Amino acid sequence: MPQTGLLGRIAAIASAVGTAWILLMMVLVNADVIGRAALSAPIRGVPEFVGLSIVGIVFLQAGHALASGRFTRSDALLDQLVQRRPRVAAGLEAVHSLAGAAFFSILAWALWPRLLRAIEEGDYVGAAGDFTLPVWPIRVLMVAGSVMVIGIYLILAAAALRRVAGGRS
Repeated sequence: MPQTGLLGRIAAIASAVGTAWILLMMVLVNADVIGRAALSAPIRGVPEFVGLSIVGIVFLQAGHALASGRFTRSDALLDQLVQRRPRVAAGLEAVHSLAGAAFFSILAWALWPRLLRAIEEGDYVGAAGDFTLPVWPIRVLMVAGSVMVIGIYLILAAAALRRVAGGRS
């Protein structure tokens, strides 16, 4: 995998934050289950927090998964091409990376107005008067995570294009 520089390091930090968030969620869910079973006193807002958290964690960890070569994809054809036709394989990788960047660009473009609306209208999950969580912080993570993935895909595409041209990366 090519080096992704500063953006790759930022993605690794974001992924670590996501991992810590998972641990926090685990503690909270266990405390909620124990509270429900032993004390008949659940922790308010746990389902809402977990629901929003899963989305936030995915976008926090997506960039690092891509940068470290662990993003889900099928490499059966690519593995065969790398051995027999490395430049063709690099070209296919470039197309894949550019398509990924395009997809996440569309996603970020679609998420942006939803982020603005969540901020302007004060969107939240939960029940007013009982427990509410604002939606906008997760929407920020979704847009920022998408932009991070776009950047990493573009770095990967550039590295693949250098291999197509005969350079190393």
